[in-house]
Amino acid sequence: MKKIIWGACLFFAVNIIGGCSVLPFIPVVGTVYDGYVGWKGHQATKYYTEDVVTIHRAVVKSSQQLHLKIVCKSTDANGHSLELKCKEPLQIEILPFEKKVTKVMIKINLGGDKQFAEFFYHRIDSNLAKVRRA
Repeated sequence: MKKIIWGACLFFAVNIIGGCSVLPFIPVVGTVYDGYVGWKGHQATKYYTEDVVTIHRAVVKSSQQLHLKIVCKSTDANGHSLELKCKEPLQIEILPFEKKVTKVMIKINLGGDKQFAEFFYHRIDSNLAKVRRA
């Protein structure tokens, strides 16, 4: 009986640490990349489990909803870069990180505005569902 209990505990521990699901239809935890906003200097970073094009559409839609004018757009093989006109200059880089994982970096001058960056990330999160349906 003890072997069965220890085996079950080991099974659940490995699945929780690995970010997987116990059964395909019962998720224990999400992927490692979801939901975390990292800060370094005046730059915020968040990872999304979507492709670059979908995230780019959500970022553009979010900036339009917030009435932020896109001053400069550039696209290259690595990803997309946007510069938005706001109270402080705001730069957003959308880069592929891994397969189906996209890195979104928001750079705000003057030490960064953590509340605004997190608000913008929440706006991107809410627009992702709309962009997926379209």
